[in-house]
Amino acid sequence: MTKGYDGVKRWTKQVDLFSKSLLLVPIHLEVHWCLVTADIANKKICLYDSQGNALQKVARNILKYLMVEARERKQTDFESGWAVSYDEIIPQQTNENDCGVFVLEYSRRLALEKPQQFSQKDIPKIRKRIYKELCDCALHEQG
Repeated sequence: MTKGYDGVKRWTKQVDLFSKSLLLVPIHLEVHWCLVTADIANKKICLYDSQGNALQKVARNILKYLMVEARERKQTDFESGWAVSYDEIIPQQTNENDCGVFVLEYSRRLALEKPQQFSQKDIPKIRKRIYKELCDCALHEQG
């Protein structure tokens, strides 16, 4: 984890992670994407996986990273009391190539505080909306 930690630390050097309410961490696992969230206020780490794999190790590694950051930044309030969970009641992909779209849609809905209510059949429409959002540099409420 040291190599991984040092790599991520470089990206978060100028960011106070503990001042954020929700961290969205996309994770690439060789040929698959999943999402780990860190709800800072409620001290909860959650894994979102569109293939239904309960890869608790991935979520626990994010927690380990946050604990090291808390120690280094002297954020003692954040060093204990965390829970790690796996959200099983989320939309699942039915093919092998839409995991990235699912991660983006999970993230979007979490950021907008919307329920995770979409399905595989919505993916073509979601892809078009993602394209428009990227071009506009903004999230759109509908869809």
